[in-house]
Amino acid sequence: MSESNSPSARSRSLLARRFFVLSSGLLTAAVLIAMTGIRWLSRAPLDQSVMPIPFWISTPFLLAGSVTLQRAAWLVRVQQLESFRRWLILSLIAGTLFVGVQICGLWRLSQNQTRPGESLPESAETGANAFVAMAAGMHGVHFVIALLFVAWITVNAFANRYDHEYSGGVTFCAWFWHTLGIAWLAILTLFAAGALTGFEAISVPDPNVGHVSNVPAPSPA
Repeated sequence: MSESNSPSARSRSLLARRFFVLSSGLLTAAVLIAMTGIRWLSRAPLDQSVMPIPFWISTPFLLAGSVTLQRAAWLVRVQQLESFRRWLILSLIAGTLFVGVQICGLWRLSQNQTRPGESLPESAETGANAFVAMAAGMHGVHFVIALLFVAWITVNAFANRYDHEYSGGVTFCAWFWHTLGIAWLAILTLFAAGALTGFEAISVPDPNVGHVSNVPAPSPA
């Protein structure tokens, strides 16, 4: 029997297909959540808010996912595998909601990076608001990786690949999530500090947008 047709190879191929389907479904759901939120946010007037409301809304989902993953890591160690899988599903739901709402927050934050009437990228801000926007964006990218990590763990869990003797991947996944949670709390602290101190972001003028000149217009002949 060739290696490509061996039972282990077929098993890996099946896991890969299941992972692709699950991860695609999760990301699609996150995008749909984001599109719904963006449509709702687009009706509200733009402002220069330091902390968009969706970021606050998404935070409980991140914390909930941290709790559910930690619970799942404990359950697999005590060999309660059915409950372990259920808590993983809850982690996937929390992570998907977090990613979807985060996209809304990042969209709103990007809209707040310019002065009214100016356009990206020429008028993008270069102050503290831009820094926290970059940090939030990088965190979002890493969290998508974390969500895919949980998806892979879940696919393997339903294939009965974890038990009390083999659960290191679940523990690592949980701590990866916790680390991103700590990083997000640090970003929230920056946002909160900016809101309390009332810092003003610096905006680079857009050369394509006309400005009112202080030079008086010549009088008619």
